[in-house]
Amino acid sequence: MSSRLDAEYADATPLRVRIDTHEHYSENVNNPTGDVLDALGLSGAEYLADIGCGDARFLADLVATGHRGPLVGIDSSPTMAAAADIIPGVRGVLADATQIPFDDNTFDALSARHMLYHVPDPRAALSEFRRTVKPGGTVAIVVNHPRNCPRTAELVTAHARTYGVEQTGSFRASVDSQSLPPLMSEVFGAVRIHRCDNALVFNSPAPLVRFAEALFAFYGVPVDHPSRADILDDLRGDVQDWFGAHPGESWRDPKGYIVAAADVDPS
Repeated sequence: MSSRLDAEYADATPLRVRIDTHEHYSENVNNPTGDVLDALGLSGAEYLADIGCGDARFLADLVATGHRGPLVGIDSSPTMAAAADIIPGVRGVLADATQIPFDDNTFDALSARHMLYHVPDPRAALSEFRRTVKPGGTVAIVVNHPRNCPRTAELVTAHARTYGVEQTGSFRASVDSQSLPPLMSEVFGAVRIHRCDNALVFNSPAPLVRFAEALFAFYGVPVDHPSRADILDDLRGDVQDWFGAHPGESWRDPKGYIVAAADVDPS
């Protein structure tokens, strides 16, 4: 894992803030988990691997809704792998998506939600997904649109820049909703695409500031950055000024994702 991702995923709190923000401040219903489940078509008996499992709430939800098959959460962050391992019925595994420590044809289903753009070589990860899923099994991958939430990203980068933060360390997606489908086709053949277009909408400063802070590590401002508190204070002040200058208006930030699903050819 890169130092940027080490910083971002050493603590699950920013991830939880981002997930909760998308759940509560989306303009339209935001349900990537439901879209992944629709794409996988699970019966409940499958041996499933969730790659880049994050705080493992996806796997916890599967357990809570009665999934009977084995569940594995694989993540390159020790914190996130441990989060999966403490869930009854789930095995947490510390590993890289391009080197999955399981035999060929192990899993019936595999999900990779909002993680492939952190992988320097997405095609290598896709090849590992295909290798470890049984013939006839299904892979479902979620990636964002290019320039997802661009207004908030620019808000963070602009304030970081005023404190001399080197932007070469900023987050740049290696794959997105435009580039993933042809890349998956190279590895799997036929690919099914479900597209969701949406936006975050904030009607007050506090949730926007909270969401922006949850992006800091992606844009070169980890928790131990000496100017982090000052950057946050300046950003908060500008956000409050914006709402003060635009009474009755909402801060709207476009976003969206696709779920790309493919079946492993049994031939």
